Amino acid sequence: MSDQENPLIVVENVTEVTPHNKALYETGKSLLIDSITTGREFCKFMITVSTSAIPIHLGLLKFVLPEKYTLTFNQGIITVIPAVIFLIASIVFTVGYYPQIGKFSLDITEEIERERNKTIKRRKKITIWGFVIFIVATLAMIFCLTYILTDLNKNAS
Repeated sequence: MSDQENPLIVVENVTEVTPHNKALYETGKSLLIDSITTGREFCKFMITVSTSAIPIHLGLLKFVLPEKYTLTFNQGIITVIPAVIFLIASIVFTVGYYPQIGKFSLDITEEIERERNKTIKRRKKITIWGFVIFIVATLAMIFCLTYILTDLNKNAS
């Protein structure tokens, strides 16, 4: 047998595992596991927030509009836009919540690390897009309410 087939492993400077080192190992393990679940839980939370923003938007419209007020066609279009954008944000977060499909061997740590990094990067990208869309929907809602109130004041004068 050659040295390449049966390499020798030399162990040097072996010390006892201290409570501090054990805590660091557990922290590292927790960080590796939680880094994937944190992104997924954020997406789950934002699905609820995005879908809840739709009735909140409609409730604010009902609050600012007079009781027997009928929206014009343009006002109706403008009032629907934020709800649609909130729905799109919710769909993006739903895509981020889905488990990622990937194949890797549990025996090959490089494959596990690659899939983990791929999952984190994918979820981060989707989360950023979803949050940007959510912010756009929120700004659209503010614009919509401001537009409706301005239009009401013009018509009242």
